[in-house]
Amino acid sequence: MPDRIGSRPTTAPASTTPATGHRIQAGDTLSKIARQYGVSTQALIDANATRYPTLRTNPGAIQVGWSLSLPNGSAPSTPSQPTQPTAPQGWAPRSNNDIMVVGMNATAQHEVDQLRARGQNVTFVKDAKENDKITTRDATGTSVTHDLASEAGAKSFALTLGLPAEQTAKIAAAIQGAGSDARDELAQVAQVWAKAEQGGQIPSRLVLSGHNVGSGVWGDDNGRLSFDSLGKLAEAMPRAARSVEDLHLSACYSGGQPAMEKYRAMFPNAKTIWAYTGSAPGSYSGATGHQGRWESATRGDKASLDRAVAAGTRKGENVAVWSAQHGYVDGNPPSPLATVRSAVQNGEPTYQRFFTGGDKVQDTQSGPLREYYNQVQRLLQHPELPAAERPQLEARRDQTIRLIYYSKTVAPKFAEHHAGAIRDGFAAAGLPAPAFGTLTRAESLAQIAQLEAKLGTLSPPPAAAQRLLTVLQDGLRDLKPSAIPDAWV
Repeated sequence: MPDRIGSRPTTAPASTTPATGHRIQAGDTLSKIARQYGVSTQALIDANATRYPTLRTNPGAIQVGWSLSLPNGSAPSTPSQPTQPTAPQGWAPRSNNDIMVVGMNATAQHEVDQLRARGQNVTFVKDAKENDKITTRDATGTSVTHDLASEAGAKSFALTLGLPAEQTAKIAAAIQGAGSDARDELAQVAQVWAKAEQGGQIPSRLVLSGHNVGSGVWGDDNGRLSFDSLGKLAEAMPRAARSVEDLHLSACYSGGQPAMEKYRAMFPNAKTIWAYTGSAPGSYSGATGHQGRWESATRGDKASLDRAVAAGTRKGENVAVWSAQHGYVDGNPPSPLATVRSAVQNGEPTYQRFFTGGDKVQDTQSGPLREYYNQVQRLLQHPELPAAERPQLEARRDQTIRLIYYSKTVAPKFAEHHAGAIRDGFAAAGLPAPAFGTLTRAESLAQIAQLEAKLGTLSPPPAAAQRLLTVLQDGLRDLKPSAIPDAWV
């Protein structure tokens, strides 16, 4: 794939580096490296233990890609084995047409296939076979599985990237701090981005694909990769972050000027961004068409992106773009903050009617509750919304989307996940266990109220029933994100 023509100067990497470092390759051992440079193994350990602490505790577990410092005055005894180059001074990202797709849904494979069919070089980051785990190979070729949910596992993985100690610690913290079942995707992103941190080049174009309500992308039966977690990784890997020039968010409600500013902060060299102020098409209902038009529009070295390229397509009216040349454009005339805020306030009775079970959602994609939700999203996307109002409004956003999908997915998944606790809790209270997965919201709220009233008559209330009541109140009654994960929406 030819490079895109860029205006930034680049420096060609040298084929060798001065004899002050050695990048570990397959087949290397500490003793072999020590012999190569005429130093003792212990001296090699002492020179690198600060960056790679495991050298003292497990010197046999070195990792391909680690960059070892050599004791002063060391030089290779056999010049036939040159070291790998370190990042050259004056490094700058080089524009290219390559794409990295981070797909949180299994259907993202279809999107990748379509982009590859256009002749593009696509790197695909997808859900791992084991949640929050990633497998690498050590210097001997042996597979090593890292549990990214643990501090030790996140650190052991980050060490395989071969980056300086301080940077390695930041990368490990970003990955471990990511949400459940999103750490494996974030670790794969780090593997790709590590090439830039080592002085190489990575894809200039990035696609984030999945469901979204404003805080991150997630997949069905998968975790949520939050924008905050991705931002922390970008902060830890600044060369990689500066390499991203064109960003496509194939995700609902990913637009708005505040969101665009967040993306631009993550990727300071971004030239174009494509997102959606409303719902976005799915992988098989228009997403590939949009991505194809985006791919054509961002090919080469361009600093502009016209949302008109989506004209006439499904959900094309929801496309919002930002470009370095033209700024933010979403096709909607600016509305005063007071007008948008008033629309949300006027929709409050509608929200309360659905929340208390007085009305039922007939269609998750349309209707009065969906329109109220859209108004909440418009207010959150307003550039003049005071920061103090944002947390409460985001909480209402998250609660409302769970209310929209209450009967379709939320209640059935909740009932399945907590089946044992529901059975045992109601039995402990002397009540029959309801089939929450098939009850209307009004019926579910009545059952929760009945359990609460029954426990008020028992002294002390059975522990199993009391625990269940808390789960039901946080989950089916209050629809808290901590009890109803994004993957259930």
